[in-house]
Amino acid sequence: MKFTIEQRVELFKKFYARQNDRPLFGFFVESEYPLHRYPSSKKLPENTPLRPEDFCVDDYVQDSINLFEKHEAYGGDFIWSGSAFWGIPWVEAALGCPISADHSTGSIHAQKPLTLTLPDGLPKFDAAAPWLQKMDEFLVALSQAGAGRWPIGTTRMRGIADLLSLLYCGDNLIYALMEKAEQVHQVCEHLTNFWLKMAQFQIERIPLFHDGIGSFYYHMWAPPGTVWHQEDASALLSPALYDEFIRLCDERIADTLEHCIIHLHPSGFIPVEPLLEMNMLALELHVDQGGKSADQLYQWHKKILDRKPLLIWGHLTTEDLDYIFSKLPAKGLAVMTVVSGPDQAEKLWDKYITSC
Repeated sequence: MKFTIEQRVELFKKFYARQNDRPLFGFFVESEYPLHRYPSSKKLPENTPLRPEDFCVDDYVQDSINLFEKHEAYGGDFIWSGSAFWGIPWVEAALGCPISADHSTGSIHAQKPLTLTLPDGLPKFDAAAPWLQKMDEFLVALSQAGAGRWPIGTTRMRGIADLLSLLYCGDNLIYALMEKAEQVHQVCEHLTNFWLKMAQFQIERIPLFHDGIGSFYYHMWAPPGTVWHQEDASALLSPALYDEFIRLCDERIADTLEHCIIHLHPSGFIPVEPLLEMNMLALELHVDQGGKSADQLYQWHKKILDRKPLLIWGHLTTEDLDYIFSKLPAKGLAVMTVVSGPDQAEKLWDKYITSC
């Protein structure tokens, strides 16, 4: 059940080439909510805007070491990855949005600045700004602490639709798209420029690990220059609105970066078809708790696997795993499930990998 780092890297190379003979299989350890996952986060104050200095990098590094050791003890094909603490909504914070901790949910939320005017009030990217310097501090410290034991990846970066949803206050975004189309296009261009510079800022500071890098939350080895992207708020849009406002942004991101992997949730509109036409390295589609099961998502999973590598992540039930491993093609497929302990991980590995 336990492979060397070199063996796991080779498996991921085959995965991206869609030449793997079996699905890659791995296990997500501990809570998926960042403030619950990283004990250091308990020190963060609530009900007040957070500052870069509220985050003690050394404490988060120790949490990361503990998570790395637990992940390795569970086995599987995946490789634990570090990043600038992905609980921080980095793009929003760098754009000047107040962020605050919610310990009840385990997340840090961003808010639109009360006095922000769009698009003129949006700041230009500044590598010397406090939040970017804190990001640099995280990347340097994790690299030094890892000393080649784990890869580093880019952190969680909410995509253009997600940022628009924040700046135009959720559901009101739809009205803005129809009533302020020219303004929204200008905002999209600014956000895309900002997003790409923030991605490049990280890539320039991430050391290579077996000629590649990692991924903040999904623990996948990836080719050098790979950036994780997401467009959760695309679920609010129609296909026509996605095409008009977001598609060109995502195309530019995919074409500008050396490699790009995008995360999606299967709720509302899922822009799988346009994304498959872009220069994406792979797609990740959650199986959400309380949402559609693996068999209900078959058409999406199969459509992706016909053209691109696919990661399926989630609190996968036995029924989900049975369906995934029996019905989906192996080539280009990777599966990560949340587990409660090493015994569960070992039993799942024996059932779906060893015995097959």
